[in-house]
Amino acid sequence: MKPNIVFLVMSAVSKPETVDQLARALAPHTVLVHHDFHQTPAFPLSASNVVFVPDPKRTGWGLFSFVEGVFHSMQYALANLDFDYLQLLSPSCLPIKPIQKFEAHISGRADAHFDCVDVLRDQDALMSIGYRALTPDMSFRFRVARRLSNVYFGASLGRREEAGIWLRSGDRRNPASWLALQLTKTLGQKSIGRHIFDENFRAYYGTTWFGARRHIVAEMVDRFQRPEIKDYFSRLCLPEEIVLPTLLMHLQLNKGPMNHCFQHFDQSHPRLFEEKDIEQLKTSPAFFGRKFPNDPAAPVRTRVLGEMVGS
Repeated sequence: MKPNIVFLVMSAVSKPETVDQLARALAPHTVLVHHDFHQTPAFPLSASNVVFVPDPKRTGWGLFSFVEGVFHSMQYALANLDFDYLQLLSPSCLPIKPIQKFEAHISGRADAHFDCVDVLRDQDALMSIGYRALTPDMSFRFRVARRLSNVYFGASLGRREEAGIWLRSGDRRNPASWLALQLTKTLGQKSIGRHIFDENFRAYYGTTWFGARRHIVAEMVDRFQRPEIKDYFSRLCLPEEIVLPTLLMHLQLNKGPMNHCFQHFDQSHPRLFEEKDIEQLKTSPAFFGRKFPNDPAAPVRTRVLGEMVGS
């Protein structure tokens, strides 16, 4: 039986025509749009498969309200929409395969599709973003741990891209880097760092753009409502890349690889796909790409939809 899919799109500043084009490419499935009307007040959509999330949250890059908007939208979907699977997207995403192939893909054994790294066990992750996972944003501990990160990597330009995110990379072998590593590992201990993570509840870091079956979405919403969880993550810097993979990794599920492919990062943001990247997209095992230009007439968008999606 063909699955019912809800595509949740977190919208704020993109052109309505761009979101309309994305929604039509995902038809006949429902596209649930959480739009921040404070950032773009006029946002008319004409695609017949669009549903707006009522009472949307004010969102912004790196704000906890973005996380609240995701969970508010998932809660609305659970209460009001009939679906088997939910896929989180941004307006800059596009499908890169026919929707029928995605339907077949999510009908397999996996309960959720996402990728992430263990912050405390992955040394690059610990030293790149450990300060974001283990300390409240802009607290004294946050500033100290961020300084330790800079000391550890020094002038190294090493980078590593995986799980839809990027990390600073490189095993530094000098006394200052060694001391920074040891101090950060010490901060990783729950009793010293005063965070919620230990061997039984580990911190994970990865892409926000996950997909999951209905019962997994319901379990995520339930866990997010726990006061100790919501309160802790609400105090972190850029929490969405930590809270979503962390909650997913602590559910009993069959995990599949993430459904997205990303272009190489330019500093902290993935660069836009261009026409020269079409062959790369055609050979990707993923089902969605991010990011595409915020222009429905962009040649790369029309070629992807025409040549690869058949839309």
